[in-house]
Amino acid sequence: MTIYRVSFKGPSALTLRVATALADANGVELISSDQPLNVEGKVALNVAVEGAFDAVADAVAKIRGDLPSDASVEITGT
Repeated sequence: MTIYRVSFKGPSALTLRVATALADANGVELISSDQPLNVEGKVALNVAVEGAFDAVADAVAKIRGDLPSDASVEITGT
Protein backbone atom coordinates (compact mmCIF):
# COMPACT_ATOMS: atom_id res chain seq x y z
CA MET A 1 0.00 0.00 0.00
CA THR A 2 1.08 3.55 -0.68
CA ILE A 3 0.77 6.56 1.61
CA TYR A 4 -0.87 9.64 0.10
CA ARG A 5 -1.21 13.18 1.45
CA VAL A 6 -4.69 14.66 1.23
CA SER A 7 -5.32 18.36 1.73
CA PHE A 8 -8.62 19.97 2.73
CA LYS A 9 -9.32 23.70 2.80
CA GLY A 10 -12.70 25.08 3.75
CA PRO A 11 -15.11 25.99 6.54
CA SER A 12 -14.07 24.72 9.95
CA ALA A 13 -17.45 23.03 10.41
CA LEU A 14 -16.54 20.56 7.64
CA THR A 15 -13.10 19.55 8.90
CA LEU A 16 -14.21 16.66 11.08
CA ARG A 17 -16.66 15.43 8.43
CA VAL A 18 -13.90 15.30 5.79
CA ALA A 19 -11.45 13.48 8.08
CA THR A 20 -14.16 10.99 9.11
CA ALA A 21 -15.17 10.36 5.50
CA LEU A 22 -11.55 9.55 4.61
CA ALA A 23 -11.16 7.28 7.63
CA ASP A 24 -14.41 5.44 6.81
CA ALA A 25 -13.76 5.05 3.07
CA ASN A 26 -13.39 1.50 1.77
CA GLY A 27 -9.74 0.59 1.22
CA VAL A 28 -8.43 3.77 2.86
CA GLU A 29 -6.81 4.06 6.27
CA LEU A 30 -6.24 7.44 7.88
CA ILE A 31 -2.79 7.15 9.46
CA SER A 32 -1.93 10.68 10.60
CA SER A 33 -3.10 14.27 10.62
CA ASP A 34 -1.32 17.58 10.90
CA GLN A 35 -2.72 20.21 13.24
CA PRO A 36 -5.46 22.18 11.40
CA LEU A 37 -4.38 25.71 10.47
CA ASN A 38 -6.36 28.88 9.89
CA VAL A 39 -5.49 30.11 6.40
CA GLU A 40 -7.26 33.12 4.91
CA GLY A 41 -10.33 32.63 7.08
CA LYS A 42 -10.61 28.91 6.27
CA VAL A 43 -9.27 25.79 7.90
CA ALA A 44 -6.47 23.91 6.17
CA LEU A 45 -6.02 20.28 7.15
CA ASN A 46 -3.42 17.88 5.78
CA VAL A 47 -3.72 14.17 6.47
CA ALA A 48 -1.84 11.04 5.47
CA VAL A 49 -3.85 8.06 4.27
CA GLU A 50 -2.79 4.61 3.18
CA GLY A 51 -4.42 2.62 0.40
CA ALA A 52 -4.49 1.88 -3.28
CA PHE A 53 -4.58 5.01 -5.43
CA ASP A 54 -8.01 4.16 -6.86
CA ALA A 55 -9.52 3.83 -3.36
CA VAL A 56 -8.01 7.12 -2.21
CA ALA A 57 -9.04 8.90 -5.43
CA ASP A 58 -12.60 7.56 -5.12
CA ALA A 59 -12.84 8.73 -1.50
CA VAL A 60 -11.55 12.20 -2.39
CA ALA A 61 -13.94 12.45 -5.37
CA LYS A 62 -16.92 11.48 -3.20
CA ILE A 63 -15.98 14.04 -0.54
CA ARG A 64 -15.40 16.71 -3.20
CA GLY A 65 -18.89 16.13 -4.59
CA ASP A 66 -20.42 17.00 -1.21
CA LEU A 67 -18.41 20.17 -0.55
CA PRO A 68 -19.62 23.74 -1.04
CA SER A 69 -17.95 25.82 -3.74
CA ASP A 70 -15.67 27.59 -1.23
CA ALA A 71 -14.03 24.34 -0.08
CA SER A 72 -11.57 21.96 -1.69
CA VAL A 73 -10.04 18.54 -1.10
CA GLU A 74 -7.27 17.02 -3.17
CA ILE A 75 -4.51 14.47 -3.21
CA THR A 76 -1.34 16.50 -2.85
CA GLY A 77 1.36 13.83 -3.02
CA THR A 78 2.77 10.59 -1.72
